Amino acid sequence: MNQPTEPETLSIALTSQLSRLHWSSVVFDVLSQLRALILPAILMLLGAARGDSVWLIIGALAIIPTLIYSIVRFLTLSFRIQDGQLVVKDGLIFRNVRSVPVERIQNIDFVQNPLHRLLGVAEVRVETASGSEPEATLRVLKLEQVDKLRAEIFRARSEAASGPTESQLNPNNEVRPVHELLEWPYTDGDTPNSTILAIPTSWLFYAGLASNRGAVLIGICFAFAYEARSFLKKIDFQRIRQLLPNDWGVGATTVAALVGFVAFLIFLRILGVIWYQLRFHGYRLSRKGDDLRISCGLFTKVQTTVPRRRIQFISVQRNLIMRLMGFSSVRIETASSGGNHDDATKSVSSRWFVPIVADDQLAPLLEQIRPGLVWNEDLFNLRPLSPRAAKRAGRLAYIAAIVLSVAGLIYSQPWGALLGVIVLPPLLWAIRKNVRAVRYGRTSDGVVFRSGLLTIKTSMTFFEKIQSLELNQSPFDRRWKMAKLTLDTAAAGPADHLIHMHFLDESVAFEEHEAIKQFAALHQPVYG
Repeated sequence: MNQPTEPETLSIALTSQLSRLHWSSVVFDVLSQLRALILPAILMLLGAARGDSVWLIIGALAIIPTLIYSIVRFLTLSFRIQDGQLVVKDGLIFRNVRSVPVERIQNIDFVQNPLHRLLGVAEVRVETASGSEPEATLRVLKLEQVDKLRAEIFRARSEAASGPTESQLNPNNEVRPVHELLEWPYTDGDTPNSTILAIPTSWLFYAGLASNRGAVLIGICFAFAYEARSFLKKIDFQRIRQLLPNDWGVGATTVAALVGFVAFLIFLRILGVIWYQLRFHGYRLSRKGDDLRISCGLFTKVQTTVPRRRIQFISVQRNLIMRLMGFSSVRIETASSGGNHDDATKSVSSRWFVPIVADDQLAPLLEQIRPGLVWNEDLFNLRPLSPRAAKRAGRLAYIAAIVLSVAGLIYSQPWGALLGVIVLPPLLWAIRKNVRAVRYGRTSDGVVFRSGLLTIKTSMTFFEKIQSLELNQSPFDRRWKMAKLTLDTAAAGPADHLIHMHFLDESVAFEEHEAIKQFAALHQPVYG
């Protein structure tokens, strides 16, 4: 009887070996669960600092069940590759067994934060095309376990696709360690990837300047300060006020206020720059076969994979500052992108797919994302909404002005009525400009939709990806002889731009509905 070759020996060893989580999974599991309890945890700490033991009891009641659950999960969860299936077992009282055919596995994503790297572990998420949540989240594995798991899964996938075997791809049967994989540019057993985009640090600096992420961080700080207001009471603001000059006139006070406001805006932009550098440091988008692979992160390193065939929606977005600097960002939606966007891999692979790209590199980038796509907005032949759309939308400005005038009168008579009069012109201008900015059109691939005044969003979905097409008419629509046309894909929403075309002329809406329906029927639906 012939002895098995070395790759076959590896397969047998992986098939017969039962693997368990690393002991540190208890720590990471507890930390993950406690993120949802961050506000009670802050209250508990503040209460304990004031000597209130009730909050310590509440904290214990919140943490102890989480700790017990994490320990039970660590002791009961196991996984193995068996008969071409990834089999994951867990549960003490209620036993669960999940089997995932390895040839159906689309993504094997990794997350490594600084604590992961310190302990030599990683969090692994295994996804198929069947849903928005991972088929299995293995929190956490030793890097050696991850190496072996990836090697077996990719070997089985290669055999299922009748492609080159692991021994052909990697004659020495070497498995590249995961910590190297997260650094790129190779994956285990693969040839070098084709790099599509590597974002330099200077671009991330520009992206941070153009973003509003600093405002989000400020909001978090204010929320924490509100919870810690008992400590703020101890600050002697009266003493600080005495340090300021008392003889400032109106002009000096106005200038100081303006300088303070500008300094605050600069501070917000600096926070935005810091956020982008932390999240996207070393960003690299590569293609291997039909898979797009992203690696990025300074402290928390993320690697995620997006099969091109699963992309259903592409959105190019530019705010005012990015347009002035000649940059854009690209977001996408896939069949699995409708999940939790606090998840680092989900956030990077859809919401922040390409955080920044120079406009002159945009078209080649999108052609790599969607082969054959020619992205030229001048050739899309985008059409406006109904000529009466701006007039109809302007009615909302008059209603808002009346409401503001009434509210102003209640607060101050008679001058409060001027509030609505002052607000009406700019509000009317903004509403009409926003309506006139909306454009739509059809190409040979799908439907294009553009909207936005300050932040312009141009998005495309593809005929074979359309899951629903709706034509709606409200009583007001019928009065104005208008209609609303809505297109949805399997994961509409994560790109923050929905194709909802309000204020179409009734005849145009019915014509577009029939045309899109016929084009979609000519394309074989592909949702996975």
